[in-house]
Amino acid sequence: MAQGFTGIIVQLEAAEDAQTHGLKKENVNHLRRASELARDSLQEARRSVFALRPQALEQRELADALNEIIAKMTAGTSLQAELTVDGAPRKLPAEIEQNLLRIGQEGLTNALRHAHATHFTAKLTFRSEAVLLDLKDDGCGFDVTSRNEGFGLTGMKERVEAMAGRLQIESTPGKGTTISLALPVKEAPIRAA
Repeated sequence: MAQGFTGIIVQLEAAEDAQTHGLKKENVNHLRRASELARDSLQEARRSVFALRPQALEQRELADALNEIIAKMTAGTSLQAELTVDGAPRKLPAEIEQNLLRIGQEGLTNALRHAHATHFTAKLTFRSEAVLLDLKDDGCGFDVTSRNEGFGLTGMKERVEAMAGRLQIESTPGKGTTISLALPVKEAPIRAA
């Protein structure tokens, strides 16, 4: 990534130099190359982040990892939090487990940092064709129609969209927030004996 950023800087400096000397075509070409390098670097950064497997999932099932994160993040706080599991838990593809863990962690972080909630619930539901995660807090809420979404909510949306899932965020100022997502998951085929 550092090489990509260096390339972007070089191209932008060359574009500035070309503009100073009235070389319009060269200026446009340098700006186009800088833009391509920026896109490539962003894609590489995303690949790197997604490749990092959370340590919490190394030796634990998803529900246990979520429970551990909830316990650690709320220890010593006034936030009462719990996780419930519905359906028969099963091993999910690594990408789905990683993203569900990160989304759960982000939802809890928002409840602690921004919502000033007193209660937080997470519900993990296993269905035959999908896995659902519902996060709910009783915090201060926000106007979902405003354009001031933070990086956390945007990151959640991007993760869910990348896995062809659905995300719904419901919130009202003074009445808390509910984040619900559904990710499609195919059942592993049963082999005949």
